[in-house]
Amino acid sequence: MKSNTFDTIVVGAGMSGGWAAKEFSEQGFKTLLLERGPNVEHLKYYPTTNMQPWEFKHRRRLTSVF
Repeated sequence: MKSNTFDTIVVGAGMSGGWAAKEFSEQGFKTLLLERGPNVEHLKYYPTTNMQPWEFKHRRRLTSVF
């Protein structure tokens, strides 16, 4: 059985974990990044991703406090 070794292991590919993995790998460390969450497809899960501010239905309206 082949064994893998890593210099750093980052758990969680969120904002901080992704940045940490990027920094470690750019410094030459052999880095493993682990993420347990599903693959996020931005256009599927966030349909407003490519919308311009003026395209939103409630643009230029204040939210109600109560």
